[in-house]
This record gives sequence, C-alpha cells and structure tokens, in this order.
Amino acid sequence: MNDQNLPSYLIFRNVYVITKTLAKNQKSKPPAPEDLETEILCRVPATSVKRFHRLRLRSTCKRWNRLFSDSRFTRKQLEKAAKQFLVLMLRECRVCSMSVNWMIPSVDGSGELSLIEPFCERQLQISQVFHCDGLLLCTDKDNSIIVVWNPCTGQTRWIQPRNGDTTSEYYALGSYQDNKSSNKSYKILGYGDAQEFEIYELNSNSWRTLDVTPNCCHIYTEFGASLKGKTYWFALDEKEEQLDRFLVSFDYTTENFERLTCQFPISMDKQAVLSVVREEKLSMLVKPENTSKTEIWLTNKIDETKPVSWTKVLSLDLSPYLRVSYEGSFLLDEEKKVFVLCDCYQRKNVVYIIEEDNRVTNLNFGGKFGRPFLFNYVPSLTQIQQGVGVGGK
Repeated sequence: MNDQNLPSYLIFRNVYVITKTLAKNQKSKPPAPEDLETEILCRVPATSVKRFHRLRLRSTCKRWNRLFSDSRFTRKQLEKAAKQFLVLMLRECRVCSMSVNWMIPSVDGSGELSLIEPFCERQLQISQVFHCDGLLLCTDKDNSIIVVWNPCTGQTRWIQPRNGDTTSEYYALGSYQDNKSSNKSYKILGYGDAQEFEIYELNSNSWRTLDVTPNCCHIYTEFGASLKGKTYWFALDEKEEQLDRFLVSFDYTTENFERLTCQFPISMDKQAVLSVVREEKLSMLVKPENTSKTEIWLTNKIDETKPVSWTKVLSLDLSPYLRVSYEGSFLLDEEKKVFVLCDCYQRKNVVYIIEEDNRVTNLNFGGKFGRPFLFNYVPSLTQIQQGVGVGGK
C-alpha cells in the first residue's frame, strides 16, 4: 500500500475496529454501533471513500458498500463531511483537473477526466458544463447529448433531449427537496435567447414547458452559477429607463425566478463575471471596458433568512488590455486575496493569476476548440436518480 492511500485506510480501519468493539461491549440500547459507524463515516471526505473502494472495500465489507450507495447517507455525507475544493476546467471539449500554485503563480492542467459515450465508446466532445452538488451537467455542441455525471463515483445518467422544436441553447442543474421521498432531487432547466424555458425532472424522466416570467427581459449570460441548489445569472430589463444588469436566481422548488435585492447595478459598459466562493458566497468581477480599474465584490454567506449584501474585497489597477469577457470565468481565494481568471483571447486559451499587489502572471494554454471555462468542483457521493426505464452507469 502506498503512502497516498494510508490516511484513508487508517480512517476506515479505525472505524471498523471501534464499531466492532462497541458491538461486543454494548450493554445499553443507544447508540447502536451501526448508527455510530454511520455518523463517523458520513464525515469522511468523498475522495477518501472512493479511494477505499479501490482497496477492495466491496469484497471486505458489503454493509459499507450498501451504505455508500444509500441516498440518505450520501445526503448526510454531503452536508457533514469536510469539503474538498478542487479546480476543474472545460478545455478543448474535455474536463480537466487543475492544480493552482498560489505561492509560485502557476497552473497545471494535465489531468483529463474521462467521459465515454455509451453507444460509440468515444470521449464525449463537451461544449458546456455546469456543476451542482458534485454532479456535472454536460452537453455537446448541438445539444443532442445531455448527461449528468458524477466524476467521483463514475455514475452517469444519459438524457434524451426533448423531441420537437426547442429553443433551449443552454442548460443548468439545480436541486430541490422531494416531499414524497424526503430526499434531495434534481431538475434541469433549459433556456435560450428567446427566453422560453423547459424543465426536466430526473425523478420522473420527463420534459415539460415551464410557464414562468423571469422578472427580467433577458438572461444576459449563458453560464450561470450554482449555489445551494439555486442558479444565478446576470440579467437585464429593456423596459427600464436605465439599462443596467442585475442578478436573478431560479428556485428549483418553486420553479420561479427572483430578482436579488440589495445589489448594485452593473452598467452595460462594464465587463462582469460571476463566480462562487467555497459553496457559501457569490463573487463578482467587474471591469469597465478600456480602463485599468478592476474590482472584486463578495457577498455575505448566502442564507434564506438573511438579505444578500456585497463587500468590495479587491480593487486593482490592471492593464486596460487585460481581456475579460462576459463568457470568461474566474475563481477567488478570499484569504490570499488572489484570483485566477480564464478567458479566450485571439483564439488562445489564456489563464491569468492576479494578486493583490496588481501582479499578473499570464499563462497561455493554447487550444483551438471552444472557450475555456474554469470552476470549483466539490467531490461528493451524490447518487444520480435513474428514473423509470432509464439506464445509467
């Protein structure tokens, strides 16, 4: 056994020994060893669980194997386990793992994740990717293929696009609480420039048209940001006298759009990009065109009971020629006051690491196909509902 596997091995070995000892010495009813075992295991990070699976867990402890496949356990594990924040990039129609070195500004993007189409045994050419609860929603260039994928477990759900005419150009994935099963479930929202919406429920394996008004005239960006099951976008309302952008969210429980309160307007002459920080806060990069001023704004922790408020955390004076488009992406390290920005400039994938003192490290990633997209990924054991008569891996 190598050193990389040793920590997770010790965790699971100790859990096994403790619970077996308790089972022998148990005199009073609560807590049952199996319950204690579950409480301990649900705090183990998802990647450690996956690694232990590779250590032949399936053949040595069938009870744990059933536990890790139970939706109630995976939901608890998602809530209680220490979160591991990884960086992924959609690049050259592939999802790649990224290693960002903040001390010596550099990025390594060598680790490609494999997603094989089931009918032709080839790598899926991914055009769009969306992250929610450790699940990735991926589509190809013409939206003829839609797949929900858990890279941590390898589970997939291949979804048939809606038959007939559809105006959906982009797709987002969100979660809601299913009252029937008391489990967290997932829906896919389809939308496009025509501002017509359709929704797919993974539980029922069905598409339907969504009759809803989004409290704006136009969702401005195709890439939304997912936070606590909701999706957020920039939007604008052409009916308003002052044509500014603002933020709207979509709630997958009520299936309604909501315009966020307590936000400042973003004029159309400013480039703006939205991001998520540690699955708790929204972050926004704002840069007026052809100027050197660049700002990073951050919300408080998003909570249903508290209003959203914004704080400026970085104010930089960068080159006015630094490329930032509304299709770009960025990730902020709140503690180190540094962020990494990814965009496409002159048909080249470019990554910038930008520090608080205005230092910029420019990394050329090459590439000819598609615009790169950078995002945080939190591995999870989340199970993908297969629906009625739907296959999966």
